[in-house]
Amino acid sequence: MTIAVYLSCIGVGLLCSLLYFPVRKIQTEDKRAHAYIFFIILYVLTFELYAYYLVQNGQKNVLVYNIFFVCGETLLILVYLKSLVDVPLVKKRIDQFMLLFVAWALVNSVFFQNPSQLFQQYTHLLGSFGIVVVSCYLLYRIFLLEGFWDKPLLGVPHFWNIAAILLFYCPNFIYFGALNILWDIDKWYLTVLASMNRIFAAMLYLIFGLSFYSSFIFSANRNGR
Repeated sequence: MTIAVYLSCIGVGLLCSLLYFPVRKIQTEDKRAHAYIFFIILYVLTFELYAYYLVQNGQKNVLVYNIFFVCGETLLILVYLKSLVDVPLVKKRIDQFMLLFVAWALVNSVFFQNPSQLFQQYTHLLGSFGIVVVSCYLLYRIFLLEGFWDKPLLGVPHFWNIAAILLFYCPNFIYFGALNILWDIDKWYLTVLASMNRIFAAMLYLIFGLSFYSSFIFSANRNGR
Protein backbone atom coordinates (compact mmCIF):
# COMPACT_ATOMS: atom_id res chain seq x y z
CA MET A 1 0.00 0.00 0.00
CA THR A 2 1.41 3.37 -1.01
CA ILE A 3 1.54 6.28 1.39
CA ALA A 4 -1.04 8.14 -0.74
CA VAL A 5 -3.56 5.29 -0.47
CA TYR A 6 -2.82 4.97 3.25
CA LEU A 7 -3.47 8.67 3.89
CA SER A 8 -6.62 8.47 1.77
CA CYS A 9 -7.92 5.61 3.94
CA ILE A 10 -7.36 7.67 7.07
CA GLY A 11 -9.16 10.55 5.38
CA VAL A 12 -12.12 8.30 4.51
CA GLY A 13 -12.24 7.07 8.11
CA LEU A 14 -12.25 10.67 9.33
CA LEU A 15 -15.00 11.62 6.88
CA CYS A 16 -17.18 8.67 7.93
CA SER A 17 -16.71 9.60 11.57
CA LEU A 18 -17.53 13.23 10.82
CA LEU A 19 -20.74 12.26 9.00
CA TYR A 20 -21.87 10.29 12.04
CA PHE A 21 -22.16 13.43 14.20
CA PRO A 22 -25.66 14.39 12.90
CA VAL A 23 -27.05 10.85 13.23
CA ARG A 24 -25.46 9.55 16.43
CA LYS A 25 -27.53 8.43 19.37
CA ILE A 26 -28.67 10.73 22.13
CA GLN A 27 -26.81 8.95 24.94
CA THR A 28 -24.02 11.08 26.41
CA GLU A 29 -21.65 8.11 26.70
CA ASP A 30 -21.90 7.31 22.99
CA LYS A 31 -21.39 10.96 22.11
CA ARG A 32 -18.23 11.19 24.18
CA ALA A 33 -16.81 7.92 22.85
CA HIS A 34 -17.52 8.88 19.25
CA ALA A 35 -16.04 12.36 19.69
CA TYR A 36 -12.91 10.84 21.21
CA ILE A 37 -12.47 8.34 18.36
CA PHE A 38 -12.99 11.18 15.88
CA PHE A 39 -10.25 13.13 17.64
CA ILE A 40 -7.86 10.15 17.44
CA ILE A 41 -8.38 9.80 13.67
CA LEU A 42 -7.91 13.55 13.17
CA TYR A 43 -4.79 13.47 15.35
CA VAL A 44 -3.30 10.60 13.34
CA LEU A 45 -4.08 12.18 9.96
CA THR A 46 -2.50 15.45 11.10
CA PHE A 47 0.83 14.00 12.17
CA GLU A 48 0.94 11.56 9.23
CA LEU A 49 0.51 14.45 6.80
CA TYR A 50 3.21 16.41 8.58
CA ALA A 51 5.57 13.41 8.51
CA TYR A 52 4.88 12.97 4.79
CA TYR A 53 5.55 16.68 4.22
CA LEU A 54 8.93 16.37 5.93
CA VAL A 55 9.94 13.40 3.76
CA GLN A 56 8.85 15.19 0.60
CA ASN A 57 11.15 18.04 1.59
CA GLY A 58 14.11 15.77 2.25
CA GLN A 59 13.91 15.91 6.04
CA LYS A 60 13.80 13.11 8.63
CA ASN A 61 10.44 12.39 10.24
CA VAL A 62 11.55 9.92 12.91
CA LEU A 63 11.11 12.50 15.70
CA VAL A 64 7.51 13.09 14.59
CA TYR A 65 6.71 9.38 14.83
CA ASN A 66 8.46 9.02 18.18
CA ILE A 67 6.49 11.87 19.71
CA PHE A 68 3.09 11.54 18.09
CA PHE A 69 2.88 7.81 17.28
CA VAL A 70 5.04 5.98 19.81
CA CYS A 71 4.09 8.18 22.76
CA GLY A 72 1.05 10.25 21.86
CA GLU A 73 -1.13 7.71 20.08
CA THR A 74 -0.27 4.98 22.58
CA LEU A 75 -1.51 7.15 25.46
CA LEU A 76 -4.63 8.19 23.54
CA ILE A 77 -5.60 4.58 22.87
CA LEU A 78 -4.90 3.56 26.48
CA VAL A 79 -7.15 6.38 27.69
CA TYR A 80 -9.89 5.17 25.34
CA LEU A 81 -9.55 1.57 26.54
CA LYS A 82 -9.54 2.70 30.16
CA SER A 83 -12.87 4.48 29.59
CA LEU A 84 -14.42 1.08 28.79
CA VAL A 85 -13.21 -0.52 32.04
CA ASP A 86 -15.67 -0.60 34.94
CA VAL A 87 -13.38 -2.09 37.61
CA PRO A 88 -11.65 0.59 39.75
CA LEU A 89 -8.62 -1.61 40.44
CA VAL A 90 -8.05 -2.23 36.72
CA LYS A 91 -8.43 1.49 35.99
CA LYS A 92 -5.79 2.16 38.62
CA ARG A 93 -3.43 -0.41 37.07
CA ILE A 94 -3.87 1.22 33.65
CA ASP A 95 -3.02 4.61 35.16
CA GLN A 96 0.08 3.10 36.74
CA PHE A 97 1.08 1.52 33.46
CA MET A 98 0.73 4.85 31.64
CA LEU A 99 2.99 6.49 34.23
CA LEU A 100 5.49 3.66 33.77
CA PHE A 101 5.28 4.07 30.01
CA VAL A 102 5.97 7.81 30.17
CA ALA A 103 8.87 7.26 32.60
CA TRP A 104 10.38 4.58 30.35
CA ALA A 105 9.95 6.80 27.28
CA LEU A 106 11.97 9.52 29.00
CA VAL A 107 14.66 7.09 30.17
CA ASN A 108 14.91 5.52 26.72
CA SER A 109 15.19 8.93 25.08
CA VAL A 110 17.97 10.09 27.41
CA PHE A 111 20.07 6.95 27.71
CA PHE A 112 19.35 4.53 24.86
CA GLN A 113 17.57 5.75 21.73
CA ASN A 114 17.85 9.35 20.64
CA PRO A 115 14.30 10.27 19.49
CA SER A 116 15.61 12.45 16.67
CA GLN A 117 17.86 9.70 15.29
CA LEU A 118 16.21 6.30 15.91
CA PHE A 119 12.71 4.93 16.00
CA GLN A 120 12.15 4.16 19.68
CA GLN A 121 11.30 0.49 19.39
CA TYR A 122 11.85 -0.21 23.10
CA THR A 123 9.26 2.39 24.08
CA HIS A 124 6.91 1.18 21.37
CA LEU A 125 7.21 -2.45 22.51
CA LEU A 126 6.17 -1.54 26.05
CA GLY A 127 3.25 0.58 24.85
CA SER A 128 2.05 -2.06 22.39
CA PHE A 129 2.25 -4.74 25.06
CA GLY A 130 0.06 -2.67 27.38
CA ILE A 131 -2.50 -1.97 24.66
CA VAL A 132 -2.73 -5.64 23.67
CA VAL A 133 -3.13 -6.78 27.30
CA VAL A 134 -5.89 -4.25 28.07
CA SER A 135 -7.66 -5.03 24.77
CA CYS A 136 -7.63 -8.77 25.51
CA TYR A 137 -8.94 -8.08 29.01
CA LEU A 138 -11.82 -6.04 27.62
CA LEU A 139 -12.75 -8.64 25.02
CA TYR A 140 -12.75 -11.36 27.64
CA ARG A 141 -14.43 -9.63 30.57
CA ILE A 142 -16.86 -7.16 29.05
CA PHE A 143 -17.82 -8.89 25.81
CA LEU A 144 -17.50 -12.59 26.68
CA LEU A 145 -18.25 -12.77 30.41
CA GLU A 146 -20.67 -9.92 30.95
CA GLY A 147 -21.76 -9.14 27.42
CA PHE A 148 -24.01 -6.50 25.95
CA TRP A 149 -27.13 -8.61 26.26
CA ASP A 150 -29.47 -5.91 24.99
CA LYS A 151 -27.91 -5.94 21.51
CA PRO A 152 -25.93 -8.22 19.18
CA LEU A 153 -22.18 -8.14 19.81
CA LEU A 154 -21.55 -6.99 16.24
CA GLY A 155 -23.77 -3.99 16.97
CA VAL A 156 -21.42 -2.74 19.71
CA PRO A 157 -19.03 -0.08 18.29
CA HIS A 158 -16.44 -0.70 21.01
CA PHE A 159 -16.17 -4.35 19.99
CA TRP A 160 -15.13 -3.32 16.49
CA ASN A 161 -12.70 -0.71 17.80
CA ILE A 162 -11.00 -3.12 20.19
CA ALA A 163 -10.81 -5.85 17.55
CA ALA A 164 -9.25 -3.35 15.12
CA ILE A 165 -6.74 -2.24 17.77
CA LEU A 166 -5.70 -5.86 18.31
CA LEU A 167 -5.53 -6.47 14.56
CA PHE A 168 -3.11 -3.56 14.20
CA TYR A 169 -1.01 -3.84 17.34
CA CYS A 170 -0.32 -7.58 17.28
CA PRO A 171 1.62 -7.61 13.95
CA ASN A 172 2.70 -4.02 14.61
CA PHE A 173 4.38 -5.25 17.80
CA ILE A 174 6.61 -7.53 15.72
CA TYR A 175 7.24 -5.11 12.83
CA PHE A 176 8.19 -2.03 14.83
CA GLY A 177 9.92 -4.09 17.49
CA ALA A 178 12.46 -5.20 14.91
CA LEU A 179 12.44 -2.07 12.74
CA ASN A 180 15.96 -0.92 13.54
CA ILE A 181 17.22 -4.44 12.72
CA LEU A 182 15.21 -4.64 9.49
CA TRP A 183 17.11 -1.73 7.95
CA ASP A 184 19.88 -4.21 7.10
CA ILE A 185 17.71 -6.53 5.01
CA ASP A 186 16.96 -6.19 1.32
CA LYS A 187 15.03 -2.98 0.59
CA TRP A 188 12.33 -4.88 -1.32
CA TYR A 189 11.43 -6.96 1.74
CA LEU A 190 11.39 -3.84 3.90
CA THR A 191 9.03 -2.17 1.44
CA VAL A 192 6.69 -5.17 1.54
CA LEU A 193 6.66 -5.20 5.34
CA ALA A 194 6.02 -1.46 5.48
CA SER A 195 3.17 -1.84 2.99
CA MET A 196 1.58 -4.62 5.06
CA ASN A 197 1.86 -2.49 8.18
CA ARG A 198 0.11 0.38 6.38
CA ILE A 199 -2.69 -2.01 5.38
CA PHE A 200 -3.32 -2.95 9.01
CA ALA A 201 -3.12 0.71 10.04
CA ALA A 202 -5.52 1.77 7.28
CA MET A 203 -7.98 -0.91 8.42
CA LEU A 204 -7.69 0.36 12.00
CA TYR A 205 -8.67 3.93 11.12
CA LEU A 206 -11.34 2.87 8.64
CA ILE A 207 -12.94 0.69 11.32
CA PHE A 208 -12.65 3.55 13.80
CA GLY A 209 -14.54 5.74 11.36
CA LEU A 210 -17.24 3.16 10.61
CA SER A 211 -17.60 1.41 13.98
CA PHE A 212 -20.39 3.58 15.37
CA TYR A 213 -22.58 2.77 12.37
CA SER A 214 -22.59 -0.86 13.54
CA SER A 215 -25.44 -0.15 15.97
CA PHE A 216 -27.62 0.55 12.91
CA ILE A 217 -26.20 -2.07 10.57
CA PHE A 218 -26.30 -4.99 13.02
CA SER A 219 -29.35 -4.01 15.02
CA ALA A 220 -31.69 -6.90 15.74
CA ASN A 221 -34.85 -7.67 17.64
CA ARG A 222 -33.22 -10.55 19.48
CA ASN A 223 -31.10 -10.57 22.60
CA GLY A 224 -27.67 -12.13 22.96
CA ARG A 225 -24.62 -12.08 20.73
